[in-house]
Amino acid sequence: MTLSLTLLSAAMIAAAPDTAMVHDPIGEVVVTGTNEAVTKNLLPYTVSVIGHQQLESSPDTKLLSIISGQVPSLFVTQRGVLGFGVSTGGSGHIKLRGVGGDRASAVLMMVDGQPQFAGIYSHQISDFYSKEYVECVEVLRGPGAVLYGSNAMAGVINVITKRPSHEGVHTSMSVRGGSYNTWQAAATNTVKFGKFSSLISGGYDHTDGTAEGFSFNQAYGYGKLNYEFSSHWQGAADYTITNFKGNDPLYPRISDAESTEIYHQSITRGEASVTAANRYGTLTNGSVRAYYSYGNHFIDDPRHFHSTDDRFGIIAFQNINPWANGSWTIGFDFDRYTGRIPVSGGRPHAPGSLSTLERKHIVEYSPYLTASQGIWSNILTLNAGVRVAMSDMFHTQWVPQAGFAVNPTSDLTIKASMAKGYRNPSFRELYLYRMANPELQPEQMVNYEVSVDKSFGSLFSASVTGYFTRGSQMIQTVRAKNVNTGKFYNKGIELTMFSHPVSNLTLRASYSYLHSSLHLLTCAPRHQYYIGADWTPVKPLQISADLKGVARMLADEDMPMQSYATLNLNTTYTVNRFIALTLSMENITCARYTIVPGYEMPGITAMGGIKVNF
Repeated sequence: MTLSLTLLSAAMIAAAPDTAMVHDPIGEVVVTGTNEAVTKNLLPYTVSVIGHQQLESSPDTKLLSIISGQVPSLFVTQRGVLGFGVSTGGSGHIKLRGVGGDRASAVLMMVDGQPQFAGIYSHQISDFYSKEYVECVEVLRGPGAVLYGSNAMAGVINVITKRPSHEGVHTSMSVRGGSYNTWQAAATNTVKFGKFSSLISGGYDHTDGTAEGFSFNQAYGYGKLNYEFSSHWQGAADYTITNFKGNDPLYPRISDAESTEIYHQSITRGEASVTAANRYGTLTNGSVRAYYSYGNHFIDDPRHFHSTDDRFGIIAFQNINPWANGSWTIGFDFDRYTGRIPVSGGRPHAPGSLSTLERKHIVEYSPYLTASQGIWSNILTLNAGVRVAMSDMFHTQWVPQAGFAVNPTSDLTIKASMAKGYRNPSFRELYLYRMANPELQPEQMVNYEVSVDKSFGSLFSASVTGYFTRGSQMIQTVRAKNVNTGKFYNKGIELTMFSHPVSNLTLRASYSYLHSSLHLLTCAPRHQYYIGADWTPVKPLQISADLKGVARMLADEDMPMQSYATLNLNTTYTVNRFIALTLSMENITCARYTIVPGYEMPGITAMGGIKVNF
């Protein structure tokens, strides 16, 4: 099997493998970082996979809460039992290998290969991602800019949605409730008849929150259609929409402990895409996708703020396999994103205002090329790629990557790679507030890494990765103005382990160590670890438990270093093929910790529910 490092929509339309059934992580099949499903041992870059079984066994329903800690070096901020929120007091900020986590994210979120971030602040809306319609999540640890462009500076989180695999009509419904008057309900319907398939999913979440008035409500829906027009052409279309409303009495109390104010926010986001993919045997395959996303944000914290943004893009590629074990990919990305703030601080837009924004836009267009060659029956795989990042706002830059993977035996893989990443400035950094600077240029980062993967069959496998990252042109506020002056270097070690010692027990573990030149780097743990187990003592009963912990994490410059561990449990009892009962508990040890200043995380929480399939 040849490899070309470009994730493209054809791989999304093609039937995805059941990653939950793979018992050797080193030999897992992935689509992130490639235009076709390939095993990870042919990929020079490090990809972590959170399979469907791991998603289902987690007591959380929000994807970012699930993967935080499970993936080494990945940390996501949280502030309560449910709901990340946005703006002041918001959470859901992502750091990967110590990079990212601010209002403009350096870790790119994608759904089926489609980039996701709000136009004005250039970050994802973390409450947008629920596990109900998701097959698996793949995380590229390290820059993915050659493949995905801006914001893939530190890495990529690719959410891969389900596709019906069984003929007929199938429906699942679930409802659960528990601590802090938290309720979650969801339903998913799949249809497959011959060449046609569809998936429709929707849900509603509510919690009263960990403090009086700290409520959160969210409704979401997702739909996807697929059709095989011929043996060579397939088509797909999808649409997602979500709205959440949150109230926050805690943030005002940070500055005034007696405050009775409650901040409010109502966030609506949606997106749609259409895709056409072709495949002509082993010679060539490709895809073209057009997508559109939009957002409408109302925030009162305490004065009224309103923003709108949208984004239109096209992702196209064609992959060619001209000779044995060789692959070339030519691709092109185009996107135009806009943002507007008609009201801020309770005041409407006026010429010269630095807190509001008339409609602004940025256009980006980038061709890229990747080449891969397998040598000696793919014992050695060489890979290189380059993107020419162009826009109507920033300087043109060349973005390279290169790497190799060596498989001297079937159970040993050695990899090394170099990749450059970048992040274009956001509208906020360019135009908003007194520190605005429309002359800003993209942040840049170069990552070097080496990894060794060793497998002992299904009994045990392990992977060790060492990396060194150097960043430059980082946007900092100096003398009340945003400027490209920041520099840093991060280095670290990542370890993952997997064991399937007996048929009814699976064990997973990960550990990461981070050293940074930035001494006040927040929400980037020096040590982070995860231990998880899935056990089926008897056929109807499934028990999943995990321990997530961090050590020497700075949540805020004015807070002491934190170290904590949370023990979580999820049980499922299958009554029959139609009904299953669930019970989950989080933070069983009642660890006390704070990630977002002013928002102490809850102690032990419990949820119980029922799931019906027919």
